[in-house]
Amino acid sequence: MVAVSQAAPEGTVALDSENPALRWYVVHSYSGYELRVRKFLEGPLARKFPGRVGKVVIPTEEITNRRNGKDITREKKLYPGYVFVQLELDDEMILDVRGMVNVSGFPPMNKGRPTPLSDADMKRILGQSDGSTEEKKVVRISFKVGQTVRVVEGPFRNFTGVVESLNPERGKVRVIFTIFGRKAPVEIDHSQVRLV
Repeated sequence: MVAVSQAAPEGTVALDSENPALRWYVVHSYSGYELRVRKFLEGPLARKFPGRVGKVVIPTEEITNRRNGKDITREKKLYPGYVFVQLELDDEMILDVRGMVNVSGFPPMNKGRPTPLSDADMKRILGQSDGSTEEKKVVRISFKVGQTVRVVEGPFRNFTGVVESLNPERGKVRVIFTIFGRKAPVEIDHSQVRLV
């Protein structure tokens, strides 16, 4: 699932804005300080420059791991150390952003005036290039291709086979079993298999 950490409802990013001069920029923060940088951009900077600071976005995705027989879901930042923000930039605002605590500036390397991202780039970055708001869930599968696994539930319970392929988007594992001397590939949910 690709989510967007911002003030608007999760999963929606309006690229159009009331102020046509707002453009998308990337602010490079120290890793782990993205939320603090977002609060500064939405708070003090927006108050100092009213109407010239738009949406602030930290793209995230949900990752599901299986531990001790339980699915554990957590959010993972897609771009650690980067905050995407709509700004109507001028020289004073550039200096304020570069002078923020926990910010190293605008990539690349603070040389010259920051270059804005296009709306198409932002749609691609946020995984919305196809225009759909369908959320995708990614499952972290602890198996690797070639490992031997045993099925613990379902119609193939107690069968042992070799992992042929993984599909994290669907949470499926393709396992090859040898049944009556023939190889039979079967796609099984990741929660139904364990390492041998």
